[in-house]
Amino acid sequence: MPAKKLSAVLSKSTFIRGLQCQKSLYLHKKRPFLRDRLSPEQLAKFSRGTNVGVYAQELFPGGVDASPATHFQMAASVVKTRELMDAGQKVIYEAAFEHAGVIIALDILVKDEAGWKAIEVKSSKAISETYLWDASLQYFVMKGSGIEISDFSLAYINTAFVRKGPINPAELFKIESVLPVVLGRQEQVGRKIEKLKEVIELKNSPPIPIGPQCHKPYPCDFIGHCWKNVPAGSVFDLKGLDEAQKFKYFESGIIKAEDIPETELDEKTIARQVKSMAMGQAAVASKDLKAFLDQIKMPAAVFSWLDFIPAMPIFEDTRPYQSVPYSFALKGLEASENQAVLFTTPAFPEREMLEEIIDAVLGFETILIFGPQPDWDFLLKNVGAEQALQKKVELLLARSIDLSQPFNDYSIAWPGMRHADSPEVILAGLHQPVLKPAGKIKTRLEAALAIEKLALGNHNDDFDKVLREVEAFHSARVSNTVKLVELARKMAEA
Repeated sequence: MPAKKLSAVLSKSTFIRGLQCQKSLYLHKKRPFLRDRLSPEQLAKFSRGTNVGVYAQELFPGGVDASPATHFQMAASVVKTRELMDAGQKVIYEAAFEHAGVIIALDILVKDEAGWKAIEVKSSKAISETYLWDASLQYFVMKGSGIEISDFSLAYINTAFVRKGPINPAELFKIESVLPVVLGRQEQVGRKIEKLKEVIELKNSPPIPIGPQCHKPYPCDFIGHCWKNVPAGSVFDLKGLDEAQKFKYFESGIIKAEDIPETELDEKTIARQVKSMAMGQAAVASKDLKAFLDQIKMPAAVFSWLDFIPAMPIFEDTRPYQSVPYSFALKGLEASENQAVLFTTPAFPEREMLEEIIDAVLGFETILIFGPQPDWDFLLKNVGAEQALQKKVELLLARSIDLSQPFNDYSIAWPGMRHADSPEVILAGLHQPVLKPAGKIKTRLEAALAIEKLALGNHNDDFDKVLREVEAFHSARVSNTVKLVELARKMAEA
């Protein structure tokens, strides 16, 4: 039977978008060309393939997939779902339903003696308010299309799960009924649907000012358009100022950071940034910066590490979303040290490599790390380390200094420092040259996802080529970190 023409104007994603901001929904539907260009980080996130849905289906085996060949054939999926239900199929994956101009696809639909049960799968660690609205919408559409649902549950990741052998889906997931909440929101869902359909039919976008909804619960992809009239040096460029306070200033007419009353300027977190904006250059607390740099004893080196955080535990004795360190780099600060020493593996290091890394790092009196340390406890446990190796790590930690400190405690402030979370961003913000890695991998996230694919064994690219590109990125990262040390020294003297 040919599928009827799809009449839906809303889906789960557009409904949630509309709840967050009606203007965003309107622009998504009527002015998509105004959407921000996706960053490499966002593209990398979208490309991330987890097996969460596959494992969830194993909770209810023997099902039939009703998903369409493409997103544009959802009407066919609605028809297929109905045919499968009528034919007596007890388990259906990606079951699709349409009602009141809304189309939804449910992850798992199961029939037992109590009737049809709906299960929506989330790769997150908890149930959020957004997920409850998502479930409420799905129930509304299913109920409206004539399906009686005896229960509606959300399946999400059990972070207490520890992998011991093959993954057991029954232990990996928590399944929680949200039916009482869903039932209590049905009248609201109906009203919200009608309101959002009215928004879509407007001739112009609704006059909604910028606000916290631009970033929560998800970053909007029309920020570039809606924020185009916010000037540089605004209160939003300040690091360390509460977001709610920023919007409070903005709504009261205090838009430029320099217009904040002096009595409300915290000397470290705000005043120094405002000063740097007024000067158009970095403002440095030389005394504080020198005190930080005086901690460095020679010989010293920069020590860098990369990790990946898989939703599904890949290795034995690991949990979901556990940091798995896989690449380590070391570069001395002396002029003779031109090349970083790299230790890279698609998993965590074996015992011999871990000892080699620790011994190499302990060849220096001071170890500079930008940001947090790797999870040494996890690494030591994985290799069955004895007390002697644990003592070495304790010594390593005692010699370590976090290079991000002067950039986080505002010893150095500069215009636009709000997003300064990596050596490269800081160098660029301070108008310094940044060494760019050769190859396709340009960010830490891209490196992490590439390694995760190797660890899963499903990377289509050449194995050695991926490792080389990860190492090229990491080598550039540690070189840029060394540049940051050199810059801090110059700024302290100036």
